[in-house]
Amino acid sequence: MDKVISLPGDLSRRTFLKQAGGAFLMLSGLSALSERSDAEELAVRISVDNPFAAIWQRPREVVIHRQATGERRRLLLWHPHEGWLQDGYSEACFMLRDVAVGEVKQIDLGLLNMLYAIQSWYLANSVFEPLVVTSGYRNAVRNLGIEGAAKNSMHTTGRAADVRVRGLTTTQLWQMAAALRAGGVGYYPGRGFVHIDTGRIRYWQG
Repeated sequence: MDKVISLPGDLSRRTFLKQAGGAFLMLSGLSALSERSDAEELAVRISVDNPFAAIWQRPREVVIHRQATGERRRLLLWHPHEGWLQDGYSEACFMLRDVAVGEVKQIDLGLLNMLYAIQSWYLANSVFEPLVVTSGYRNAVRNLGIEGAAKNSMHTTGRAADVRVRGLTTTQLWQMAAALRAGGVGYYPGRGFVHIDTGRIRYWQG
């Protein structure tokens, strides 16, 4: 069983939040496309003197690499004049598909926002690498056969991803994801990845 851990107070969180200005803390977990984006709702709750808030007003792009297939794509997900983009969203769902069975699932918008936020932070700190996704959506039947996978894993509903980034240690990536306080974050140093999901805020080590 995974061990639940507390979020250490130092953990570079003060440094992270100083740069982020708290803009990440209000990420929502939308489960479908809507006319009103979560960025609009976020904007009314963040300070106008927060320079990092600009990430929510500029086009949201992420570069994703799928470890299992070698695919690498740059995805434009959201535009300030158009909102969420169907083409970019569909491509993101494909990139986060269950590659073992070729099944595509709707991916939670909040999860895409988390990926975008994490990548924006480390790009701003001169780590110019894609987000490597080792696991995105998982077929529920296949999930049952994966050792250590939770029976009701959020991977099966398109609300979770396991990621790593070349140039960041697993600890550094975990620190970034945990500082978002936007959902669940699992720390797997032995396997070299971090799990993120849009469930309740919690932290554990696997």
